[in-house]
Amino acid sequence: MAYQIQLPLQVSIPVVPRKTDPLIQCIIDNKLQRLKKLTRGKDIDGLYPSEVWNDDVTLLTAAVICKSEEICSYLIKESADPNKHSTNRLAPLHYAGFRPGVPLSILKRLLAAKADPDGCDLQLSPLQFAVDHNRDDIVKALLEAGATPSRNYGGNPGLDKKMDDMIHQLSSQNEDFEKVQIFFSFSCAVQKKQQTEVFSIYRAHFLKENPFTHILLFEEYFSVIGAGAEQYQQSAIKWLKDTKSADKYIEDVIKRFPRISKMHYLAVAFNCLNAVLRVSERISPQIFNDLVPILTNSVQPFGNAQGDGVNQLILTVLDVMMQKNYKQKLNISHSVYETVCNALMPLTRANSIQISLSTYGVFAQVNDFAPEVVAKCGLSPVPEKILNAAEIKMDETMKEKLQKLNTSLEDPASFSAVDSVCEDNAVSHSTRKQKKKKKKKNQQELESMKGERQEPMTPIKETNSSVQPFTPPVENHPAERRWHPISRRWNEQFKKLSKMDVNKNYRIQSFTLVLSDEFRIAKGSDGTQVFLGLRDDGTEVAVKRMLKSNYQDLKNEETFLRLPELDSPSIVRYIDFAEDDNFGYLILQLCEYTLEEFIQDHLPADSSQRTCVLKRLAREVLCSLQVLHSQQTKVLHRDIKPQNVLIDIRGKARLADFGISRRLKPSETTLRTSTAGTKFWKAKEAIDEESNSGYKRCSDIQVAGMLVYYILSRGHHPFGKGAACEYNILQGKYTMEHLDDDVAKDLVEWMINEAPGKRPTVEQTLAHPFFWNDERKVDYVKKLGNQTEAENCRKVDEELLRAIEKCTEGKTFSEWRNKFSPELVQKLDEKKKAYPENTLGLLRFVRNLHEHYSEDAANINLMALFPDLFGSVYKFAKERGWHSRPTLKRFMNTAP
Repeated sequence: MAYQIQLPLQVSIPVVPRKTDPLIQCIIDNKLQRLKKLTRGKDIDGLYPSEVWNDDVTLLTAAVICKSEEICSYLIKESADPNKHSTNRLAPLHYAGFRPGVPLSILKRLLAAKADPDGCDLQLSPLQFAVDHNRDDIVKALLEAGATPSRNYGGNPGLDKKMDDMIHQLSSQNEDFEKVQIFFSFSCAVQKKQQTEVFSIYRAHFLKENPFTHILLFEEYFSVIGAGAEQYQQSAIKWLKDTKSADKYIEDVIKRFPRISKMHYLAVAFNCLNAVLRVSERISPQIFNDLVPILTNSVQPFGNAQGDGVNQLILTVLDVMMQKNYKQKLNISHSVYETVCNALMPLTRANSIQISLSTYGVFAQVNDFAPEVVAKCGLSPVPEKILNAAEIKMDETMKEKLQKLNTSLEDPASFSAVDSVCEDNAVSHSTRKQKKKKKKKNQQELESMKGERQEPMTPIKETNSSVQPFTPPVENHPAERRWHPISRRWNEQFKKLSKMDVNKNYRIQSFTLVLSDEFRIAKGSDGTQVFLGLRDDGTEVAVKRMLKSNYQDLKNEETFLRLPELDSPSIVRYIDFAEDDNFGYLILQLCEYTLEEFIQDHLPADSSQRTCVLKRLAREVLCSLQVLHSQQTKVLHRDIKPQNVLIDIRGKARLADFGISRRLKPSETTLRTSTAGTKFWKAKEAIDEESNSGYKRCSDIQVAGMLVYYILSRGHHPFGKGAACEYNILQGKYTMEHLDDDVAKDLVEWMINEAPGKRPTVEQTLAHPFFWNDERKVDYVKKLGNQTEAENCRKVDEELLRAIEKCTEGKTFSEWRNKFSPELVQKLDEKKKAYPENTLGLLRFVRNLHEHYSEDAANINLMALFPDLFGSVYKFAKERGWHSRPTLKRFMNTAP
């Protein structure tokens, strides 16, 4: 039986019926010799139409469908791509999973040729097809090849149950599949249970290794993504410390790495290794030497997102190792440094500024220890764009190292390797007293740097769980359509739509919708209407319709949404595009609410929960903008407003409506076109057309700042409402009256600054203290406690005392000594005179508590004890100019 696959299409399908290509017919007829003749000069990986399969497939896929092992072997020897998918988004492994009678030997040939056992990103996995069609042998082979059984889990209860049963059955056969079941049940538990419950159940299995992916359960646990990711990471690190397992983990990583082949799992392991190295007090020279070849052999060709992600993690791990080397003065052979330099040379020319910057950063650190190695490797001087990027993204110490590297590369003759060595060893010529003094000073500098240059860990790519398991559709559409209920808001409408008579609905390609007010969920002033729809596989969708005579914006939006760079959890997902005689139809992921609706009617009643939700939404909006503004994407949205941010079924904010968006050319920073934006949601330069300043990323930033204020204030605009709003934007007149949080005010004021050049980048907004977690806020308070003013809290200048007390008057920490246990206060007071009960006294108390009594400090939730402390002292320190001091400046400029 020939299945006719109806799935989201990547390329357009001719309206006329397909005519089977002669090459495909050769394979159907099993005529290998004729196929060899016909393929001369042809693209072996091209897509060729098949009438009977209703698809355009590769020759290898056709050989799989026809179960021809001989033709499969020939095509694989000719280097046919086993991962090339068809027009209907099916790779050879997908067809092997559901076509009856495809022998297991063909599947194993495909896997041996490096076929991805999980298939392409936009489709259900071959494993799910095999489970759905009861192919136990293929399921087992795919799992042994590293397929992910939890992918898309939760989308279809029936298929989920079959997957559960099949893996349970396999687990009873041998020990390897027992471990697979543990990993699978863990992934399912993450979706259903609280983090604390998951930890309690699975911590005993943390050091178990998946026999096929060679990843530890600890690494899977640490790499959980989503709203609770931070709790998973923190509890993982705490477990590592409590059980003293860091060294054991690193040694285990070294043994396992050669067996990890799939890039996704490399990223998981590197991400975890990065965190473990950071919390380890020391690393031995042997560990350093063993890790270097593992890291350098894993460097990927640059130019694709997944490879770039792995490379950035490798560079981050090397950076941590070099920091440990600097601190411990490890005796590392020059041959090890040569291995690092040779492997990283290609990355200096990467398309990504961040990767090139990180690469030169590693070279700069190697230059401290082995300048002659760097001098011989052929490295060119540091490009100006890298030096400019370093001004923003590196701390002062690293900028000095980079400048030193650049000087030596520009003028090798003026550089003396002996000088570098003498610089490190100068202490040996000092007196014992000088040596002790210098050692103490170096230790203080290192401690102040500790944790300040941490790069953000690369998240593991989010799987698309909303795609539903595949069941081959039939040609005639039944009265009751396939429907997988997801939406809560639109459930009743979909219930009606799934049972509605065929004569009352409208068909467009593989989608069904009803063009009536009951099923219309949005309407635009330009004639755009959005209707609920069902795809033939049962997926709920939103269908955006616009007249052809006026639908350039719709086509423009489709163009942007199809960009690979916009395939992100932060952007409303593109599904398909269609048209009839009168209208164009853009089919999109269905969301529950606009941001405006959600803010007005769907926030939690509890104030603390509400505050957390609002902060999360603000961050998610900025993450969406980060996707657009990246160097690889360079898209200007140009119409940011509450109606263009949608809230999905999980409560996550996603940016939508790219109708008037524009993409900058590689060399462009400014766009000069017609006015952009919606009334009241325009940047100053977009309103003032006479300024001729054009539209830039910072224009999006100003409007995003208005939107952040709107979110945090629950529906207010910083520039007011009505006719005066745009006038106020032009004049730079705004209000912060609806925000209580001083740090939130600081962020918004920065973003809505009337001078475009003084606004932050989106990366800077996300690194702003408003989004810091409690741990980083405490670190900041400790930094303030290290300032001279706090150190002299018992002899404080009267003017300074009045200033800080004015800034902190009436706060929760005004009588802070009473909030700590008397025993703890007495313990710290005994060191010197009692700490004064003013804010400077508290800052010094907190610093010394963490410095000298870390176990006591670990039992105190400082931010919960004094919820307004951070905002108050942050505002004070900024107003007094403390943030320009070197140690605080480094801390502020380091990404959290």
